[in-house]
Amino acid sequence: MTSPLRRLLAAGALATLALTGCASGSISGGADQPAAADGGSDLRDVTIGLFPSSAVGAIQLGIDKGYFAEEGIDLELLLGQGSAAQLPSLSSGSLDFMLASPTTPLIATAQGLDLRIVSGYATNRPEIVEDSVSVLVGPDSDITRARDLAGKTVSINALGSIGEIGIREAVALDGGDPASVTFVQLGFNEVGAQLDTGQIDAGMAGPPFMQQIVADGGRVVSDFIQDAELGGAELVIASSGALTREDPELVADFVAALDKTLKYAEAHQDEVRDLLPQVLGTSPEAAAGTDFIAWDAHLDVDALKQFADLMVSHGVTETRPDVESTIWAP
Repeated sequence: MTSPLRRLLAAGALATLALTGCASGSISGGADQPAAADGGSDLRDVTIGLFPSSAVGAIQLGIDKGYFAEEGIDLELLLGQGSAAQLPSLSSGSLDFMLASPTTPLIATAQGLDLRIVSGYATNRPEIVEDSVSVLVGPDSDITRARDLAGKTVSINALGSIGEIGIREAVALDGGDPASVTFVQLGFNEVGAQLDTGQIDAGMAGPPFMQQIVADGGRVVSDFIQDAELGGAELVIASSGALTREDPELVADFVAALDKTLKYAEAHQDEVRDLLPQVLGTSPEAAAGTDFIAWDAHLDVDALKQFADLMVSHGVTETRPDVESTIWAP
């Protein structure tokens, strides 16, 4: 049987050609970086891997506001299908940081890769279904709830990710057979088209692509993050163990800039919405109606332990990840 880590690495190798580099300091390449906080112009080049989602808008807002430059960082955004696609680049040092569901670094460290979770990124808003990832179907689907996903083909943005363990857990809690769900890997921006053509029965998507699918007549059939109680640490920031050891000052500066970025984005969500058509190509209407995940750099260790438990119970990994050793300690 193929191990979860090998599945992640294989998915990353297949998706490497889809990895898109964005011009330094801006998703569009048009923004100039502010001067460093000390008045100089020497900024350290830093890369972060993201997947197409509202995260691109939030991080771009932090760049535009100068929060990364204030910490001496010239941040470049690299877009890929998901964290599994970018895992090899993070491990090799081609990427400095990566946005991921906690499962990616936890699986990697459980099977010997030298990764660290350096920061939280976001938590789920329990009162809003469409703030985060959910499972959606097209307008003509007879799927209405989580247990109906049993025996169906469902897309997730990364195999072995929060989508896999969360959807399996939601199906099980709803009385369905979680082992009978077939998962395929698709980027959030591809889900709507695949639902339209019937290539998948259901698909995992997040803002603003979820809102576009709903606007086109689709429906949310499972808020699996809430059902599986995985909302406390839905997304995290990972780095290589080598970088955390060799340049802890850079890691600390990045986390400080990220914290300022997320606090500002959380308090100024309309500014993120305004960026979505530019950075993701979504329609202004879909962007205006987008709800967001709760941006927060705090890392919920108890939530990570919940991930580790479900990863074992649903067969994503045979060995329970050591959560404490995976977390970077400044």
